[in-house]
Amino acid sequence: MNKFLTFISDNFLAVIILLSLISILIVYERRKGGTKVDTPEVTRLINKENPFVYDLRSAAEFGTGSIAGAVNIQASNLVKDDVLFKAKEDDCIILICKTGMNSSKSASDLKKQGFTNINVLSGGIVNWTQSGMPLVKEK
Repeated sequence: MNKFLTFISDNFLAVIILLSLISILIVYERRKGGTKVDTPEVTRLINKENPFVYDLRSAAEFGTGSIAGAVNIQASNLVKDDVLFKAKEDDCIILICKTGMNSSKSASDLKKQGFTNINVLSGGIVNWTQSGMPLVKEK
């Protein structure tokens, strides 16, 4: 314990900077839209909540396989009253992309439009397949 306290006192400025950066990262991550959900939670939501599942990848990527029931839509179509985007403000929405980054940005945009129940697949379709979850291809 003494070594730890000595380290902190010797490197006080570095410790303060590190704690500040961690705090900024936490705030930044919380500002991103949507709730990050893992693969078991997505499965639970699909089975229990009847969500709108939107896959934001390109049509070619979507064609290689996606989560059952997912609709391929581009992020630019995630706006109220768009023909392809049928969700209402209080509907359960799950957004999927390749790694989870594009979905987070789109979820933030949806929050600004007043949508409240937005979920983002953490790690995207890459995490889904690495978890051994199945993909389906459109016929």
